[in-house]
Amino acid sequence: MIAAVVVLYNPEKGILKNICAYIDFVDKVYIIDNSSLSNENLFKEFPVLHKLEYFFNNGNLGIAKALNIGCRLAIKSGFKWVLTMDQDSEFKQLKESVKMDILNCKDKKNALYYPNYQIEGFIYDKYIKENGEPIVVMTSGNIINLDVYNELNGFEDKLFIDYVDIDYCLKLKQAGYKIVNLPEVILAHELGKSKHISFFNFKIIVTNHSSLRRYYITRNRLYVRNKYKNFSTIFNNIERKVFMNDILKIIFFEQNKFLKIKSVIKGYIDYRHNKYGVYN
Repeated sequence: MIAAVVVLYNPEKGILKNICAYIDFVDKVYIIDNSSLSNENLFKEFPVLHKLEYFFNNGNLGIAKALNIGCRLAIKSGFKWVLTMDQDSEFKQLKESVKMDILNCKDKKNALYYPNYQIEGFIYDKYIKENGEPIVVMTSGNIINLDVYNELNGFEDKLFIDYVDIDYCLKLKQAGYKIVNLPEVILAHELGKSKHISFFNFKIIVTNHSSLRRYYITRNRLYVRNKYKNFSTIFNNIERKVFMNDILKIIFFEQNKFLKIKSVIKGYIDYRHNKYGVYN
């Protein structure tokens, strides 16, 4: 059996359509709500209500904590696999045969299955790879083995948001487990406020993250990079370049530059002082 865990934060009604796209694929959906106000009423007329379990956290506990709550509920109910979902992600293709392939697979090293991500109409394939295999993938649309999850103590609560997925993937790989692609599964993923800019014949993607997100990205990026510095040289080298590119993009292409650079510095300081959890 496979359960799903979807994390909410001030969702819109479109969440119902997104859940409907995978409700037949799973046996239970644990809805973990990090919003400031309850959204339970959104689901009262859901067509398969008996498959839903709603949990309101009465505030934002972070992505990692919410995922851990959902995964532990699934384990308590006897599930061996869980599908992790963002509220805004939508499956474009999801076949029942995939479920049977996963449940019948004999390779105990297959700890995480990930879909093909469709971003702006194109299949994303720019993963950080070693030996031809991705070492990190996004959280949404993954199917994770809960025995392995338990063995590795789940997601890192203190990261709160950002790099939660990257940390988990690297932890899997470091322990000798595999991250496996599901070529027949397609998940549409939004890039938020990002936009494309042409600069001297180069196409640059500018993410336009808020200053608060810049804080979390910087702090957690440095933490994860240091944590796995002896495991993956490729990851560390790419992350170093991406960090510098992000700074340049903020300076040259984004608004609220001062606030964002200030948040980057604050993230660095808190990393150095081992301060994690929610921004304070």
